[in-house]
Amino acid sequence: MDYTDLLRGAWRVTWRHKYLWLLGLFATEGGCSFSGGSPNFSYSFGGGSGGDPLSHRASEFGDWIVNNWPFLAALIFGLVALGIALWVISIIATGGLIAGSEAAHTGASSGLGAAWSRGVHSFWRLFGMWILVLAVVLVVILVLVLAIGLPLGVALARGAHVGTGEIIAIVLAVLALALVAIPLAIVAQVVLTWASRSLVLEGTGPLDSISAGWRVFRANVGTSLMVWLINVGITIAAGLALLVPLVLVAIPVGFVIYGTGTDGTGVAVWAIIALVGVVAVAILALFKAGFTTFSTAYWTIAYRNLAPASAPAGSISTQELPPAM
Repeated sequence: MDYTDLLRGAWRVTWRHKYLWLLGLFATEGGCSFSGGSPNFSYSFGGGSGGDPLSHRASEFGDWIVNNWPFLAALIFGLVALGIALWVISIIATGGLIAGSEAAHTGASSGLGAAWSRGVHSFWRLFGMWILVLAVVLVVILVLVLAIGLPLGVALARGAHVGTGEIIAIVLAVLALALVAIPLAIVAQVVLTWASRSLVLEGTGPLDSISAGWRVFRANVGTSLMVWLINVGITIAAGLALLVPLVLVAIPVGFVIYGTGTDGTGVAVWAIIALVGVVAVAILALFKAGFTTFSTAYWTIAYRNLAPASAPAGSISTQELPPAM
C-alpha cells in the first residue's frame, strides 16, 4: 500500500467534500453543547435558627425536591431523550460518513442526502454489531473481575492477612493482564474498523462483518498495523496542533481576566469567559468534524485497497445510491 497516496486521498476527500463534515461532527460519538438558565424558584435555602444546621439543610433540600419534582422529572426525561437521539444520530452519521467517504473517493455521485440514506440503511446492523461487541467486553471484564476479586474477597472474609508480597503479586498480575490486553485491544480496534466498512459498504450482517474484518486483518497483518500506527501519529500531531494555539490564546486571556478581576469588574470577567468559551466550543466542533471526516476517509480508503469491492446479497452498490443533494 502506498501510504502517501492513502493520506493524500483522505485529505482530498476531506477538503473537497465538506458536506461530510456535518456527519463527522456527530459520527462515532454524538454530542452537543447547550446552556441555559434554571427557573427562578421562589424557594430558597436559608439558614434557620436553632436545631442541627446540617439536618435543617437536608430537610430543606428534600422539601425543594418535593416542591419542584415536575421540573426535575422533565429535566431528566429531556436529558435521556437528548442522549438517545444523539446516540441514534451518531450511529447513522458513522455509517453515512463511511459510505460518503468511499463515494467521494471513487468519484461516484453522492451528497449529504445520499450518505445519510446509506447511514439509515445500515443503522440496525451497526447497532447490532456494537451491542454484540459491548456484550463481549462486559463479559470479559466480569470474568476478569471475578477471577481476581472473588478469591481475594473470600480470603479477606476468612480473615486472611494481605501482606506486601500478596499486594505485589496482585499488582504484577494486573500489569501482566494490561500487557496482554493492550495488543489485543489494538487488534480488536483494527478488526472492528474493517468490520464496520464491510457492514456499510458490502451490506454484511453483524457477525459476518466481524468475520470479514478478521479475514482482512489476518491477510494483511503488517499493513493493518502500519495503517493503525500512522493513524495514531496523525491523531497525536493533530491534538498538538490544536493544543498549541489554544494555549497561546489562553495565556493573554488569562492575564486580561486577572487584570479585570483585580479591578473588581466581575461582569467583564464573566463576559470574557463566556466569549472565550463560545469560541473554544466552535473551534473544537470544527476540529472534531474535520478530523473525524479525515480519519474515516483514511480508514475507508485503506479498507478498499485491502478488500476489493464485492456485492454480497442484500448489499447496496455505489450505483444504487440515492440522488445527490
